[in-house]
Amino acid sequence: MYNPNVDSFLLIDSIREYYGKSALEIGTGSGIVSESLLKNFKNVVSTDIDIDCLLYCKKHNNPKISLICCDATTAISGKFDLIVSNPPYLPYDTFRDKTIHGGITGIEKTIHFIRSAVSNLEKSGHIILIVSSLSDISKLDRFIYENKIDMKIINKKKIFYETLYVYELSIVNHRQAFNRVYSLF
Repeated sequence: MYNPNVDSFLLIDSIREYYGKSALEIGTGSGIVSESLLKNFKNVVSTDIDIDCLLYCKKHNNPKISLICCDATTAISGKFDLIVSNPPYLPYDTFRDKTIHGGITGIEKTIHFIRSAVSNLEKSGHIILIVSSLSDISKLDRFIYENKIDMKIINKKKIFYETLYVYELSIVNHRQAFNRVYSLF
């Protein structure tokens, strides 16, 4: 399970001004971000591929949060006003920790989460993600651009060895973006 750290608190700080009916957290870890979503959303759903994380959340977090064991949004059919994630974003060589390493370039899990989330996003909704300067941001930005997804950086935090960015993604043309996200790569 990923224990809350600087990136978790940056994400929480970045989503304080978002409101709506429903929110989804992909990769809930300890559940601290989902807990903060309850302040501004009536329905909060959290997914994680690690059943132990979900069992921890069930025991320690608000029972109003719906917990689902799945990869990204594979078991979700509903639509959400806000989808958030602090995905594993560090690149790896030989050592691999599924809670922090997002692939060889660090963005593979992030792209997987975006692909998965697009079909679950309300038309006026947003996807909020943490991105690290240590990962291949140019490749991620290219993926976002090629899929006609609007992106802006809404927050950032420089720590001694990296800069963390908070991306806000929105879909202008849902049908076109949905088709493109699945046809690329």
